[in-house]
This record gives sequence, structure tokens and C-alpha cells, in this order.
Amino acid sequence: MTECSPPSASALHKQWAKLENEHHELAIAIDAARAKKTDVALMRKRQDGLLLEISSLVAKIRNAPATTIEDFVALLDVALEHELDFACDIACYGPADYPMITRLLRVLAREVPEFEFNSLRRWLSPGQLQQLWGCDSLPFQQNDAGPVKTEPAL
Repeated sequence: MTECSPPSASALHKQWAKLENEHHELAIAIDAARAKKTDVALMRKRQDGLLLEISSLVAKIRNAPATTIEDFVALLDVALEHELDFACDIACYGPADYPMITRLLRVLAREVPEFEFNSLRRWLSPGQLQQLWGCDSLPFQQNDAGPVKTEPAL
């Protein structure tokens, strides 16, 4: 009998992204239903179930094998959401306040262009995402990681 190897971090990340997206959409629907004074008990029950599924999946991701760059980028995306709350912070303060992590994220996005940073996509506006990936009109300096916002000289 052969043993199946556990799913990789990137494979589990795809499941996590679907659950997080469903949770995000459900939260919006709950807010809309509340505004209309509609009963949200069934939606809350589903939301509770999703949170349990997400927590269980995050635990699996934490211990999943990671051997490829896709695996490590997936780990980073989940960590940004569940360990650092970074997506919320960058949405509030902007990429310019986080030059080193912005540089790192730009390199990773270039190295794995098919990867979607789900945590960032859900929290940031399209304009903030463009700014994060270096597609805005702020003054930048070119370096190994692509454009990085320069600080004014004092």
C-alpha cells in the first residue's frame, strides 16, 4: 500500500482562497441583510462554519510541505492575512509606508505572475493594488526589485 503525500502549501492555498472569498462575500451579504432588517441567523451559521473550515485549513497550511516558490508565496499570503493582519494595514496606510515588504511582494509577483495574493486583493482597492505592484505615478527609483518609492531628501 502506498501513502499519499500531504497536499502542498500552494494546493491548500487554493482551497483557502475559495473559502476566504466565500466568507468575504457572505459578510457583505450579512451587512446588506442587516441594513434591510432581515434575519441573518442562517447566514451567521454558515459564516461560523466557514470560519471553522478556514481555521482548520490554516493549520494544515502551516504544516504543509513547501518546496517550490509557489508554496512559499502561498505561505506568505496566508501569513499576511492570519498572522500579521498586513493586508488591513497596507489598505489603511498604503504601500509607501512599507517599502521593504512592497519590494519583496513586487519581486514575488514578478517571479510567480500567475499567483494571486488573495489577502491583498480582498483588502486593497484596485488603485492600491496598482500602487503596490508599481503601476502608479509616484516617484520611483529602479533597483533589483523594480520600482520602489523614493523618500524625499532632507
